[in-house]
Amino acid sequence: MEYKKIQGSEIKLSVLGLGTWAFGCDAWWGKQDDRDSFSVLEKFLESGINLVDTAPVYGKGHSEELIGKFLKKKNRRKEMILATKLGLSWLGPKIYNNLKRKVMLRELDESRKRLQTDYIDIYQVHWPDPHTPIRETAETMYEFYNKGIIKAVGLSNYSVEQMKEFMRYSPVHTIQPPYNMFSRQIEEDIIPFCIENNISVIGYIPLHSGILTGKFFFEGVKIPSDLCRKRHKDLKPPLFSINKEILQDLKEIAFEYNKTLTQLVLNWTYNKKGITSILAGARDLRQLGENMESVGWKIKEEDLTKIESILRKRSEKIKMVKSR
Repeated sequence: MEYKKIQGSEIKLSVLGLGTWAFGCDAWWGKQDDRDSFSVLEKFLESGINLVDTAPVYGKGHSEELIGKFLKKKNRRKEMILATKLGLSWLGPKIYNNLKRKVMLRELDESRKRLQTDYIDIYQVHWPDPHTPIRETAETMYEFYNKGIIKAVGLSNYSVEQMKEFMRYSPVHTIQPPYNMFSRQIEEDIIPFCIENNISVIGYIPLHSGILTGKFFFEGVKIPSDLCRKRHKDLKPPLFSINKEILQDLKEIAFEYNKTLTQLVLNWTYNKKGITSILAGARDLRQLGENMESVGWKIKEEDLTKIESILRKRSEKIKMVKSR
């Protein structure tokens, strides 16, 4: 496993982290057996991964509770870089933003209780709250940091302008945006800003909700009925056929390395300039093992050039479709 340090802290992250939204067993990702989730948690530390990311909104706290039970049973808290979030809550069937100071104080205590820990390594604001001044949120996070309750201040889904405002009142150690081969918008502004300001980037959905694994295109895997995939535009015409062609081209490059498409995609993603770590989900030990084989090797420069050409071809085809 490879590790990179978060600037301004003593934390070293594995380049491949474990995302645990699916452990929440909610409608977004569909059903998940807790026994499989627990098996993944038991194995991932042995594999060299030290970063696990969760949030109270994942399954209304179920993901955090499962991790907390693991920590209590195995007594391996010091080996784990534990990242969670705040600012999103369930109100009936809907999710809403709330980053008022009193709510943040309550959420911090609730997450620590569910996780069965007295501190959090990376505490992240899940989404900006349009109804709360950024200053209020930032000053409260800085208070947590100064007290040592959290070891690093993180943001998620923030724009550069929002980050700049936040940084007037608190340091920012990490940012967690979506990033993958098909979603590269952060290369334009967020990554350059983070490089310039020594902010570590932890990318999420590196496999584009499973689409970049190729399983829905080549392995006969039925598109699930969960909220994440059943309406996903990349799994519907006309993008489905475009994506299948592109993934076939990428799959041929992976074959040259005796790797799966998943492993090629993950390796490419965490090796991109400015990326510190990426969060890949794993529902079972098979998926975790496949993800792990993305680490410890390099894609040749000529193949990186080929990949860029393939991805440009996808962009051009999509533009043509939209212009019709």
